[in-house]
Amino acid sequence: MSSDPIFEGIFPALVTPFTADGESVDDAVLRQVVEFQLDAGVGGVIPCGSTGEFMNMTTDERKHVTEVVSAAVDGAVPVVPHTGALTTKETIDLSRHAERNGAAAVMVIPPYYEPVTWPEVLAHFRALSDAINIPIMYYHMPAATGLPLTREQFEELAAIENIKFTKDSSANAVQLGELFQEMPDKLKVFNGEDKLTFFGLTSGARASVWGAANFFPGLAVELYDAIIKKQDLPAAQAVWKRLWPIMTTVGELGYQSAVKAGCEVVGLPVGNPRLPLLPAPADFKARLADVLRSSGVAVKG
Repeated sequence: MSSDPIFEGIFPALVTPFTADGESVDDAVLRQVVEFQLDAGVGGVIPCGSTGEFMNMTTDERKHVTEVVSAAVDGAVPVVPHTGALTTKETIDLSRHAERNGAAAVMVIPPYYEPVTWPEVLAHFRALSDAINIPIMYYHMPAATGLPLTREQFEELAAIENIKFTKDSSANAVQLGELFQEMPDKLKVFNGEDKLTFFGLTSGARASVWGAANFFPGLAVELYDAIIKKQDLPAAQAVWKRLWPIMTTVGELGYQSAVKAGCEVVGLPVGNPRLPLLPAPADFKARLADVLRSSGVAVKG
């Protein structure tokens, strides 16, 4: 198996722009999304995550997004596609495709529609580990999977050869803190809950998967640099105070719709989410624009 990559910095879970009719991925805008993140100095990117509406795309579309993003990044930062699916066969297919396209790792949520037992989860990830030669990031999101994990279960995951990381989106600060302090180094932990980003970065995370950072990557990187690179806690607290109202506003609406609205407000129009998700109403965009201005983020108009 390959050696572990070093992941550091902010990893935005990229939005997926669709054409105006919603029928296909808008490649040109997707490349603009990638450029916007790279210009801000992000540490890596996550295509086809929850923010990217993977649940609203076909397998071929997910592969296409991975290809476009990988080509646009062109080795500048690690690309970690989300390749979780409802079956082991499809997960392996998507993961092998990501590996062929230069992915540094894959992020994988366990099957989540038909409830799976813990032995079935382990069998799923062992089969995936045997099928690819790049690391796996276990996507821990019990709100979607109905599968909260114990410390012992995390240790069982860490014992699988290719599982090197976990993205914790449980919003459970106590467990997140335990993972940072008590898990062996083999299973490196990313924070995946936006409102716990400050806690995660000050508690041991070297990287954070942050969906809302799509529309304020510069401010997100500023937070990371203050905490990790400069170790300037007062400066970091000041940045976090600016970020908090943005995230509470995003939380008022469906996440994908809110993040796409944020992109539009800052001058990166990425179109609407795909049905059944609905676009953000005008009053939400206006409120979000006001909050962004107050936080020092440049907005369009």
